[in-house]
Amino acid sequence: MEGGREKPSVRAGSEELLFEVLKEGLFWAALGRPSEVMPFLRGKLLGNGFSPKAKEELQWLLDQLEKYYSHVAASGRVEERHLRAIKSFYRDIVVVLSVERAEF
Repeated sequence: MEGGREKPSVRAGSEELLFEVLKEGLFWAALGRPSEVMPFLRGKLLGNGFSPKAKEELQWLLDQLEKYYSHVAASGRVEERHLRAIKSFYRDIVVVLSVERAEF
């Protein structure tokens, strides 16, 4: 602890960044570019040496997320319900990543 404040953990920062990227994808989708962040997400999440089971679960979640972004693109705007859905995707991804970390 330095200067009276505890430094945030790398994990917390990574999870916060993940949520921001998912939200950014939502806004790109509303602009008609639903796949804009998917290569980044797939590269970061699937290229990290996770177990085959975790990769399979992440791949499925990312496929569902991409479909959802396409759904948002069809509406052409971001609504509160879209943000709630992104929070759900975020929680699901974090659960897979947390279980993977716990198994090591």
